[in-house]
Amino acid sequence: MPWQQRRARRDAQPQERSADPAEARARALALLTGRDYPSAELYEKLCARFTPEATAETVAALVVAGLVDDARYAEAKARSLQRARKSRLAAAMALRGKGLTDQEIDAALEAAYAPGEEGEDPELEAARALVAGQYRAKLAAGRRDLVAAALARRGFPHRVIRQALDAPDGDEA
Repeated sequence: MPWQQRRARRDAQPQERSADPAEARARALALLTGRDYPSAELYEKLCARFTPEATAETVAALVVAGLVDDARYAEAKARSLQRARKSRLAAAMALRGKGLTDQEIDAALEAAYAPGEEGEDPELEAARALVAGQYRAKLAAGRRDLVAAALARRGFPHRVIRQALDAPDGDEA
């Protein structure tokens, strides 16, 4: 396959890292046109082609310019994970894996998982949606224990699991 051949050629020849900050900035801007990156992930991507000094200088300049903002990235990613019906714990682990600080993660999760206008808990709504959708057949078969275990593996707290199983269709228990 062509992509395997390219990879084999690339791996066979040790690639020289460029020390030019202008090239690193151009590559960083090219990466940022596709999606937002946290500073740690952008640093790692750039280090593959550029020296650590050029990479650090570039990332710092982009942070100062406002093109890379870890707090903005954390909040957007947390909202995305909440819409994808992830638990608060699963979202925190995903954000931590992106190299974000605990303060950025806490602030993003507070914003994304804050109760809505009617006071509903987004985490409870996500668990109820999973119970009513994906786990409906297991619940109908009387396998409440399997559904509870699956929700626990997804990182939902016991309180949320209990409430979601008591009223799977969204009715208050």
